[in-house]
Amino acid sequence: MSSAALIPARAGSARVPGKNIRDLAGHPLLAYSIAAAQEAGIFDAVLGRTYAEIANEGRSQHKTQDMGTIETRGPQQSGLIRLESFVSSGAREASVFEGIDTSVSGLATLAGLPQGPLARELATMADAARRALSEYAALEPRTIIPALVDGLRATRAARTAVASVDAPADARADADFLLAFKEREFTDALTRAARVVVDPLADAETVVPGGTVMVTVRTFLQPGTPVTVIGATVRVPAGWAIEASDEQERDDHNPFARMFREKPTTTARHRVTAPADAPLTQPYYLVEPRDGDKYRWPAGSPKAMPFASPPLVGEVTLQVGGERVAGGALTVQMGGERVVVSKPVEFRFADRVRGELRRQISVVPPVAIGIDSPLLIVPLGSKPHQQRVVIRATSFSTRPVTGSLRLRVPQGWTSVPAEAPFTLKTSGDKAAAPFTVTAPASRKAGRVTVEAEAAVGRAVFSSDVQAIAYPHIQTHRIYRPASAAGLVFDLKIAPVHVGYIMGSGDQVYEALRRMGVDATLIDEERLATGDLSSFDTIVVGIRASEARPELVANNGRLLQYVERGGTLIVQYQQNDYVGRGLAPFPAEMASRVTDETAPVRILRPDHPLFTFPNRITDADFNGWVQERNLYAFTTFDKRYIPLLEAADSGEPPQRGGEVYARVGKGHYVYTAYAWFRQLPAGVPGAYRMFANLISLPKAPLR
Repeated sequence: MSSAALIPARAGSARVPGKNIRDLAGHPLLAYSIAAAQEAGIFDAVLGRTYAEIANEGRSQHKTQDMGTIETRGPQQSGLIRLESFVSSGAREASVFEGIDTSVSGLATLAGLPQGPLARELATMADAARRALSEYAALEPRTIIPALVDGLRATRAARTAVASVDAPADARADADFLLAFKEREFTDALTRAARVVVDPLADAETVVPGGTVMVTVRTFLQPGTPVTVIGATVRVPAGWAIEASDEQERDDHNPFARMFREKPTTTARHRVTAPADAPLTQPYYLVEPRDGDKYRWPAGSPKAMPFASPPLVGEVTLQVGGERVAGGALTVQMGGERVVVSKPVEFRFADRVRGELRRQISVVPPVAIGIDSPLLIVPLGSKPHQQRVVIRATSFSTRPVTGSLRLRVPQGWTSVPAEAPFTLKTSGDKAAAPFTVTAPASRKAGRVTVEAEAAVGRAVFSSDVQAIAYPHIQTHRIYRPASAAGLVFDLKIAPVHVGYIMGSGDQVYEALRRMGVDATLIDEERLATGDLSSFDTIVVGIRASEARPELVANNGRLLQYVERGGTLIVQYQQNDYVGRGLAPFPAEMASRVTDETAPVRILRPDHPLFTFPNRITDADFNGWVQERNLYAFTTFDKRYIPLLEAADSGEPPQRGGEVYARVGKGHYVYTAYAWFRQLPAGVPGAYRMFANLISLPKAPLR
């Protein structure tokens, strides 16, 4: 990246109308001053690389878009243009910080306060930081503790003084907001210099509403350190209960606990109990339904932050600095400064391969349930339509859970059995039960909802959970209603046997099964040596030419299958597909239509792909999500017949999004339209058009 940086939206005496610094925290800043060309090829002696090399490596890791590139060495210019500024910095800037006082002493002016009232405190803070920097010794960091204590004391004095400064309330609040950052920085530097380690641990990763978790707040001090532990506790949300406990700490998750027993300087053991109505731990911006494409979140949420603060936080109060005074059997710390160190409570465990892993504590439901498919595709018809639905239940409780599973279906629909009993013995146990859902013969087109629930005593649970869990990040759980959307619409499918070659991972194969299509996944062995002629249609998944080397190696067999009378439907691929000559005839790519509402014109209305077995009209392109198509052909051999035309606003018409070619006795279709997005989203028109694609070999010849 360039060394250019965004700066706060107010400087000097300038203010952004209606805005304050606190509002800008966590948001892209509203105004900025931008320098001209900045040198990005500067070699950093600590990093051992230039910033341009680091930026190029980051770009190369954008793997899904084939962005690999060379890490260019040597001088590299990164140019920016100043769009707007709230400070006077001259016509030509030498730095993005020109005109901005970035010193500690400039903090008052930045907040809009007069300079005089805080001058002494800010000067002391700046001097303490300079002393700490100049006196710092990596092998003996505690030598700078006195300087950091002076800086912390001055920062706290400045926060106290702000309250009585003759200035607007917003300016005082902004100054305190900025000083709070400095207080946290001095506190952090102070505890690091004193080599204090605070490590609060829980005996479980999760707790259910009404459940209990044991937390041990551990503090490790180095010999001779000028630090005294005053007290330790656990900060909990409102409504939670906490009580001290003398119960002995256990470390059942450490296979070497007996061999290498830890010896904290102090420990404080607490029993923490969640209230029966404790909210589940989840990303705060997913608590409430979205408003279209915009997130909504409850009042008081940490707006624009990636996640809310962890529910349990260990807090240790320390006395740092000053002199150690012995009084009988007790040694206390006199003078210095009192600080509170806060650390999220974590659960740690040992993975035999990866070693120690840690997770923050989460509130989870005793039972989560879900339906095996979020969509039920129900064609219109004159007879009842049956579909198998499986409810699965997962326990998060350490105690046995017994109850019954059941479905709530629309009026006139039935579910058999009415309910199914289940028992889960401990956390992690799973159970599943199949149900047959029958839509009546009198069903009408539209969208209905089928809901699953688990009855446990008087409690009813109706939420599904998706865990985002990887070793290198915190585990997050996303909750959504345990329901399926039933789509009732006019859908016809010819009796075809479809083979599906999975690409980089999509849900089109599941959509085929949902439609009642006789579909089979084609594995590497069958692709290389199996009898492909048993399939009426073969569908190639998205980006399979990148994700499936066996597809490239056996592409000749697929084209031979087409020549002998088969039908091959190839969903969107990337440039390597035409670059390697995998298509039957020459073509170039790639263009895309990003507006999902862009008008689509059917170029060959009489083509079987638009007439059999479903008559396709403009209405089938309504309700699409996220793009019309991507990686369409831009130029192509005249043997391809373009079928659809679309364009983003202001762009030329694109006709290579879906093309058809006769290859020998068979049919070949390259379709870059975003079926892999539309089918999981339940777009009826997408199902009707995809049904026509796979039914092509049974279409009447024209």
